Amino acid sequence: MVSLRHVLTLAAAVILPLGPYDIILLNTPRTPTAKGTARLLWAQGPFGVTVTADGRASYDVQLSLTGLPEPSTLGPYKTYVAWAATTNLDQWHRLGAVRNGESTVGKVELNKFMLVITAEANAESAERKGPTVLHGISPSGWLQSMITHPLFRGVQ
Repeated sequence: MVSLRHVLTLAAAVILPLGPYDIILLNTPRTPTAKGTARLLWAQGPFGVTVTADGRASYDVQLSLTGLPEPSTLGPYKTYVAWAATTNLDQWHRLGAVRNGESTVGKVELNKFMLVITAEANAESAERKGPTVLHGISPSGWLQSMITHPLFRGVQ
């Protein structure tokens, strides 16, 4: 189990202060050197704040990642892909290929979601198949604990 001290130490190592639109990405046992943060940016729209027709916020996700090893060191993988998943993991949305450094992917149009980075065989895959390397939860989901889910303990 991850302690609050561990999370705060990770936050200090990544970026402080974190704002209400920032997500700390935690690594998994397969990638102990990986670190990252995500910032939710309002998607482009005519009114400054973009929402879907049914009222859900629309965000682009700006990622800052470091310490990701070459994907091939984890198996038959060539790239990393960012995904947004509902908190019960029944819906996954591919956001795009990512790498160490800064990148912006998107759109996320979920009120509460998990942001997951996986190693994948190709960047166009419509289905998540590879191992999880980083994960975090949207600020709207902070009161829901996902720490014990097997997806985040290196189990496929």
